[in-house]
Amino acid sequence: MRRQLSITSDCISRNTISINVANNVLPHGFWEWLLLPFIVGTMTISFIEGLSTIMSLYGFVFSFLFLIFYLFPYKQLKIPPEILIYFSWIIWSLTGMLNVTNTHLYLMQLRTIIQMAVMIFLVAKIVALSRNLSVVMLAITIGGIIVCLSGYYTGEIQMNTYIASHAQVAGLTRNPNSFAYQLLFVIFAIFFFWESKSSLRQRIFFSSIITIAIIGIIYSASRKGFLGVLAFMLLWFYFCQGKRFSKKPIRVFIILLILSGLAYFITDYVTSKTYLGIRFNNLWSYSNRLRIELYQEGFDIIRKYPMFGVGLNQFRTFSSSGVYSHSDYIEVATNTGIIGFVFYFSIYVVLWLRLNRIKRMTNDPYFLYIIGFFKAAIITILLVAFGRPNITSKLTWLFLASAIGYSWSIEHAFLSKLCKIRKLARMGSTGE
Repeated sequence: MRRQLSITSDCISRNTISINVANNVLPHGFWEWLLLPFIVGTMTISFIEGLSTIMSLYGFVFSFLFLIFYLFPYKQLKIPPEILIYFSWIIWSLTGMLNVTNTHLYLMQLRTIIQMAVMIFLVAKIVALSRNLSVVMLAITIGGIIVCLSGYYTGEIQMNTYIASHAQVAGLTRNPNSFAYQLLFVIFAIFFFWESKSSLRQRIFFSSIITIAIIGIIYSASRKGFLGVLAFMLLWFYFCQGKRFSKKPIRVFIILLILSGLAYFITDYVTSKTYLGIRFNNLWSYSNRLRIELYQEGFDIIRKYPMFGVGLNQFRTFSSSGVYSHSDYIEVATNTGIIGFVFYFSIYVVLWLRLNRIKRMTNDPYFLYIIGFFKAAIITILLVAFGRPNITSKLTWLFLASAIGYSWSIEHAFLSKLCKIRKLARMGSTGE
């Protein structure tokens, strides 16, 4: 579709331009049709023993075809800076070999992040070329629903209805926290569609999926997942709905009141009648004490190996517990050093700054909503990262890659149109 966008600049007070932005929910082109099953498979098939190789092979063929048949013939090799930073981080991580104690673990994670680098490049470039986020969000929704249904198929959801069972739903992921994390991204995806699809039927349908996802997170008994949902809801309201107070204060106040009531009801139900509530009430459980110890060990490792770190996937070999750090910040800093930490998290900073630049270029409600949506999701990811490592989380980087590709493409389209407007303005002022 074609959207009218208002641009501001120092030289031009207000000019309305248009750029082509696709909002097709279903795949529109050949590469989008290949991308959809790739994302769904990454969220589902890759967790099934014996079938994960299929996704690796599919990803390899997909990447090879994209590079050979699209990029090289047309020389469209411009790359978003975040991807260049990610590759730089991988190169820097090689310095960790100086302190590696388990070469097998190191090489295993090195192979994973190289595969992820290709995946990030692939997703970002396809989204940038199509300027269409809907296919990625649809794939995340489908993959998450399949994962949620797998919890019912395994009988874990039925078992969870008995609080005394202390059951946690994990489904295909075989990990309750991963299960909840996938459903959190389903909620992200639905909120992406929320603004553009405004009919009552569609809103009811979207609300149903959000409800199912929240119930799945509650049954997983994942504290991070549940807190992530609450954080995202608040951040979404702040970034996407906050400014509407001045225009429609009564309507927004009613929405806020309803959301607050739902949040109170859900929280009260969770804390009193679910195993998740028991886990929240038992703050000084073994798992929480372990996480605190992991942070302490992480800070000790950083003090001893501040520059290069101890090497990818090596935290567990230095930890007395023999497990990973359960924190993206500690995992990155200990494994790749402080410089690696700066490389890695500067990706978020660069993306955030671009979103701000786009916001200054337009007053289009749709794009302002997308910017606010991404900001809410990014902060939520960074908050949840205090309790989980995203260094090898394919779902996290699939989502971020789509945000990188989309924002990069939109900014370039704006700048290109703005340059043309300025050129025409100069020609008009000189009488050419």
